[in-house]
Amino acid sequence: MSNRFDNKRLLYILSGLAVILVFTVLVKIPKERATIKDRIFEFDSTKVEKIILYPKTSLGMSFEIFRDNGIWKVKQENIVSTSRKMEVENIMNEILSIKPQNLVSKNKEKWIDFEVTDSTGTRIRIQDGKGKDMADLIVGRFTFKQVENQPGMYGRNNIQGTSYVRVNGENEVYGIDGFLSLSFNRSFNDWRDNTLSEFSENDVTNIRFIYPADSGYVLSLRDSKWFLDNNPADSANVASYLSSLSNADGQDFNDTFKPDVNPDYQVLIEGNNLLNINVKCYRLQDGTFILNSSLNPDIFFSSKADGVFSRVFKSKKDLI
Repeated sequence: MSNRFDNKRLLYILSGLAVILVFTVLVKIPKERATIKDRIFEFDSTKVEKIILYPKTSLGMSFEIFRDNGIWKVKQENIVSTSRKMEVENIMNEILSIKPQNLVSKNKEKWIDFEVTDSTGTRIRIQDGKGKDMADLIVGRFTFKQVENQPGMYGRNNIQGTSYVRVNGENEVYGIDGFLSLSFNRSFNDWRDNTLSEFSENDVTNIRFIYPADSGYVLSLRDSKWFLDNNPADSANVASYLSSLSNADGQDFNDTFKPDVNPDYQVLIEGNNLLNINVKCYRLQDGTFILNSSLNPDIFFSSKADGVFSRVFKSKKDLI
């Protein structure tokens, strides 16, 4: 009798556990999963006309990226620049690809812990042509940990990151894979086009160096060999120079300089399949150099003698 009773009691217990399991699988788990969105935002990126950023690093000073006759520009107060290439596409792709991994809080009091308040996070607003918000997101702090390298893992140098985000106007805070905080928490100048020269090295056939006191010269390609005026140039030095010059960027924006004299130095780059590129340079009394490029005609950059100036403006002895 006792064995029969024990077996019957065991059967009841197993039946009860089975009911709990079915309830959990069919009711509780789907309900919990339903609280996590599959995607935070969905919008047509072709209808985006403006992106407003409030980076934490700028202490609340916002700036906007807007479309002007098909060209993306970035503006802060009275300063307007062309936006860096692909930056806008990267913004929209990152926002559209946000997929929450877990819901970390529904409590407004926890916002400060995850740095998703208006004052502690970085806010991104994406608008259409009528000024309507298509997305409004606050990106907060991020955490990271060292992990073993695994195929398909999102990380940098074996570091796995988690960023915390909140949709503006909602209480929920989500954890997402990646370094979204690093992508958006950048200053105004980080989004500006800082190109000085950009070309394919194989397309260049002639570079004219226009220097003070007739100290300039011409670097030209003849029968697959480089010459400085009429003297053979060092092929290795020329190759190194072209490699550096083909993707030269300014670093320090100078938004107050207004040229009122002719440039002291110029480098004119000519070749096949490219528009002529003219990099100008003005020397100030304090020894600072101000650079400007025909590729970015409204923007000026400051440089010391050993800065980007030395990368663009070479003397004969550097190439012969």
